[in-house]
Amino acid sequence: MRQIQYKLPNVILTEIPERQLRKDTDVKVRIAYAAVCGSDIHDVSGDFDNTFMREKFLAGHNIGHEASGYVVELGKNATSKGLKVGDKVALYYNCYCGKCHFCNIGKQHLCENIDVTLGFMSDYVVVDEQQIYKLPEDMDMKKAALTEPVSICLHGVDMCRIKPGDTVAVSGGGGIGNLTMQLARLSGGTRVTLFEPIAWKREAALKAGADYVLDPLAPDFHEKAMKITDGYGFDVIFECSGAKSTIASCYDLMSRGGVLELMALFKPEITLEAIGQFSAMQKEATIIAGVFQSPYTMQRAVSLLDRLETESLTSFVFEPDDYQKAFQAQKEGRSLKSMFHFSD
Repeated sequence: MRQIQYKLPNVILTEIPERQLRKDTDVKVRIAYAAVCGSDIHDVSGDFDNTFMREKFLAGHNIGHEASGYVVELGKNATSKGLKVGDKVALYYNCYCGKCHFCNIGKQHLCENIDVTLGFMSDYVVVDEQQIYKLPEDMDMKKAALTEPVSICLHGVDMCRIKPGDTVAVSGGGGIGNLTMQLARLSGGTRVTLFEPIAWKREAALKAGADYVLDPLAPDFHEKAMKITDGYGFDVIFECSGAKSTIASCYDLMSRGGVLELMALFKPEITLEAIGQFSAMQKEATIIAGVFQSPYTMQRAVSLLDRLETESLTSFVFEPDDYQKAFQAQKEGRSLKSMFHFSD
């Protein structure tokens, strides 16, 4: 079967043996669509270079953790979710032990023994049934491939505890920024503003419901942003671009008593030194320094998909043979979310 891999310094399309069930709670899924994550771009670019990952990537490492598909086989004990062959499903890439300290206190997403399943950019995958989320029969499978990134954004929005009427800004208009902006609006955020230097991404944000869009490179950017909030600053700001310079600018635009959440995956050398502790104390700022994945938001993400504007995120579809074009388009900012079409 086909499988897209990292094999540094390149991404490759290769043939590997078709995956088979390994345990009684496994489910085999035929992939319909698989999407490229921003973290995939970071990995291909070597932004998170370390010995462990480099050895894996040099040897050839299966990639992909955002996908939709169809159930083709069930282990004899894969019965807890009422799945049957032919069901449309969304996939989640982590499996939890259920035994460690964090699993036992209701924080399974911080499990000490996470079993990570990658390789969703392929014809077939095998995962534990706890990683499967059943979809409505009429669900569009391109849209369904966004379930995992929507769940990440939803977890981030949950952590900020937006109150109806809070002013909200999102820095970065890529896939995560666009989805976070939409979810912030659904959560009651007002004067929802997106900061993005690329014009067509600003247009995509307006189409998706942003109240305002601003170019952060414009000389009057700060003045315009503050004017939107009557000079008080935004109650909640999500930083989704991963650019070092944005941490300071977002912090400056945050209101007293506000929340700044770093949604992006920043390079390891980027720190929070731009935010002084004394200043943060005076502002009584809440800084959320990162957002991990969470299984708790996956089912809610499924329910929200039809309430989100996703055309801008599902318009860049490639066949697996065009994997280089797909990765390059997202890396260069020409697509919000590149997707691979594996089957109907």
